[in-house]
Amino acid sequence: MSLRENWPCWEIMKCNPEQAAQCPAYHAESPCWEVMRGIDALSFNICRDCIVYVIKQKDSIFSKEEILSIMHQKGVDVTGLQCPQFRASAETV
Repeated sequence: MSLRENWPCWEIMKCNPEQAAQCPAYHAESPCWEVMRGIDALSFNICRDCIVYVIKQKDSIFSKEEILSIMHQKGVDVTGLQCPQFRASAETV
């Protein structure tokens, strides 16, 4: 099972498309925390506590199981077994 480390932050955080499109990191090639650090150096303190930042660090203090548990509690399918489009259309019904 993969943590799908290539997931963009707006998918992990479950931002709606309008929110994601307005985010400075949405079209950036750099990770969101680097984009935010470029905008406001103090914002990095917030990023260090963000689940997106924690997941993508190779030396995370959390085990893979702990990260999977956190993501599951957020309602994010990290197994890749659930189609995000299906979930999005099912939620609108």
